[in-house]
Amino acid sequence: MKKTNLFLASVLVFTLAGCKDAAANISDAKTTLFTVGKTKVTKGQVYSQMMASGAATTAINDVNKQIASQEVEVTDDMKSSAQSTLDSYKSLYGDTFNSYLEGQNMDEESYINDLLIPSLQAEKLPEMYVTENFDEVCKSYDVVKATILEFSSEDDAKAAVAELKDGSKTAAEAASAHGSSSTGVSTVYTLESSDVNAAVRTIITNASPDDAWTMVAEDNGSTWAVIKVDDNNPENFKDEAITALTGIDKVKSAATTYFCKKYKFHIYDKTLYDSIEADYPDYLVQDMAD
Repeated sequence: MKKTNLFLASVLVFTLAGCKDAAANISDAKTTLFTVGKTKVTKGQVYSQMMASGAATTAINDVNKQIASQEVEVTDDMKSSAQSTLDSYKSLYGDTFNSYLEGQNMDEESYINDLLIPSLQAEKLPEMYVTENFDEVCKSYDVVKATILEFSSEDDAKAAVAELKDGSKTAAEAASAHGSSSTGVSTVYTLESSDVNAAVRTIITNASPDDAWTMVAEDNGSTWAVIKVDDNNPENFKDEAITALTGIDKVKSAATTYFCKKYKFHIYDKTLYDSIEADYPDYLVQDMAD
């Protein structure tokens, strides 16, 4: 894989015309790479097949690696994690894994440094995007910290609210006393939280920490939620907010676009452009408005 990727990368960096239908070409496309019987296989033939089957993935992997290398410092934790992953693969696959490395013209060191660590660096990009744009992202996703208890009967919910308002029970105690499996732990919620329905979301989005415990019938008509907004200023729980936001698919996509714009990623080859448009549209920043 490494040799294949290097070959493809080398031909993709050739200067192309700026027109929409530009295409990368190999100056020595007729050079024979190998023969099978009387059949000659040229660089141009191999390049065409690679462009059709693996160009988009290779290009995207290279883009992620280059951006991550500029943005994310390699830490001791990353090195340790990469080594643990390698050790796990060796233990699990044994000689098969060693054969794989040999087939890719790689050793253990290059596998760690060229594949595992860059992957760990790339995983940090959404977190960096959220950190650099914290206020804006939090506002877009209505980030709050709240305690939500769910009850199967209205009477249990009412009893819990009464105990919570007079302070005779904690959230966890009120939940347990009235048949709820809710933990009573204050949790970060966003617009994308899948465990919050519309009725509850309306309350946690509009309430403030000064408001008392509130009870609402949930959308399903068979359960009741007892709710308290604990904090609606994400700066007060920034680390938790960042963790919650970086798990959202839309935020990950926005991070991709953000960093591709920052580094002015541009595709000139029409075939590669079409492949990336089909499978990785978040990377096509050259067509996006600033």
